[in-house]
Amino acid sequence: MRFQNVYSALILLSSTVGEAFLTAVDMRENPELSGKVQMLCVRIRKYTEQIDNYLVKISGRDIGSRDRAFVSLLSMANASFGRMGKVAERLVEIAESIAATAEMLTEDDLRDMGVLGGSIYEIMQLTINGYSARTKAISQTIRYYREEIMKISEIAKSRFIRRIHEEGRERTKGSYYTDICYAQEQLIDYCDMIADALIRYDMAIGEKESSDAGTDEQTRQQIHAIFRDKYELLEGADRASE
Repeated sequence: MRFQNVYSALILLSSTVGEAFLTAVDMRENPELSGKVQMLCVRIRKYTEQIDNYLVKISGRDIGSRDRAFVSLLSMANASFGRMGKVAERLVEIAESIAATAEMLTEDDLRDMGVLGGSIYEIMQLTINGYSARTKAISQTIRYYREEIMKISEIAKSRFIRRIHEEGRERTKGSYYTDICYAQEQLIDYCDMIADALIRYDMAIGEKESSDAGTDEQTRQQIHAIFRDKYELLEGADRASE
């Protein structure tokens, strides 16, 4: 297995992780998908183990600085994508716990989860595409996406806590909802790690990181505009319930 083959294998791994996450999210409405997620997660563990074993062997050899920097990038990406797969497994466990306790999520619960899950899938796709193209340009974009997604997550959690209080639901059962939010938030950290690894790789091979304050602010505003519809969806649900 050569470097480029490892890189291609990691791209395949990342797409499998994305599919596992989406399927795990869909499990909340279709529990029968549990088997598919578990199959995908087994595949993810197999990929990460094979790639890791190869990279460990390579790192002990006498290789040039550029190749060593590339191995470091591959190792970080492999670890991060593997952790994303574990998040998908965790989402399956939560969904199965919800089903086992006959805990019903309301239409409002599912809508808010859909907004959050869709937002996180977007940042995952940005990371996967940025990694595939080996571009560090995604780093700042991911940073701004993270800011917006964390706002969405906080809104979703506060709305859920309010609904539990207003509807008289058992507060202990609400832990499932916050567990789902927390598990999905972890994915943002792993996206960050991959973006940072791309920057470190470019610096290691002599590329300089450039930053333009005007361009950065324009990117921030563009991403905020993308999320405006998501905020309005949550706010609209609030107005409809009043």
